[in-house]
Amino acid sequence: MGTSMLIDTHCHLTDERYSADVEQVIRRASVNGVDKMLCPGTSVQDSEQVIKLARKYPEIVYAAVGIHPEEIIEDKSSDHSLKQGSELRKLFESNREYIVAVGEVGTDRNTEKLISRMSEQKEMFRVQCEIALEYDLPVVVHTRDSMQETLEVLDQLPSMPRGHFHCWSDSDEALDAVLARGFYVGFCGNVTYKNNEKLREQAKRVPGDRLLLETDSPYLPPMGKRGERNEPGNVKITATVIAETRGIGVEEVAEITSHNANKLYGI
Repeated sequence: MGTSMLIDTHCHLTDERYSADVEQVIRRASVNGVDKMLCPGTSVQDSEQVIKLARKYPEIVYAAVGIHPEEIIEDKSSDHSLKQGSELRKLFESNREYIVAVGEVGTDRNTEKLISRMSEQKEMFRVQCEIALEYDLPVVVHTRDSMQETLEVLDQLPSMPRGHFHCWSDSDEALDAVLARGFYVGFCGNVTYKNNEKLREQAKRVPGDRLLLETDSPYLPPMGKRGERNEPGNVKITATVIAETRGIGVEEVAEITSHNANKLYGI
């Protein structure tokens, strides 16, 4: 890989698909030049596991803690946001040095069930963004078919949080809206797929100082790895495709995206 290190800014190393070999996965990433990885939580329980990993692999695994919008389906209580918000605060208070972000948070319209709970999703997202502002941490934003709802929540906050729209796959208008609000944009393995010219064009259009690389492991393996469990080491494949698209070297992509990850997350 040469001298520049790559950073995977989004991988779910607490997923059960890694339960037997997470140490080897981290080692393989290092062999591929990926020396740091940001691991977001998807629930309070998952966030606890993420912190454990960050404690076990300091300066390699960094934790984001948060509640994914799909978690709203699992919880029937009326005070969900308040209860979960206070649980997250407890995690911050006792593990602050391992936590670099609030995430994965946001909104999702992927199913009828999720659409029917949109007001609760937005409230949960709002509460977590306010925690991020309170602790001066960036947010890792998930949005699927719900950019309008996501931006509504962000625009109603007392101030705009710093952050990263992860696994980018949306319209050019949405990209402009996100960049106008100061966010970074992360690209996953799907940018390497043959039929994804539009996404590659967008990866070319994102300013160099806003570009991030991620895998969303174990999901979305890049070309050449389709059908396999994705791993942080595969971020190298995404970096190579983005380098070709932007007409620059892989070294330069590694350098600018790692600089951006460091600037946003302090990693």
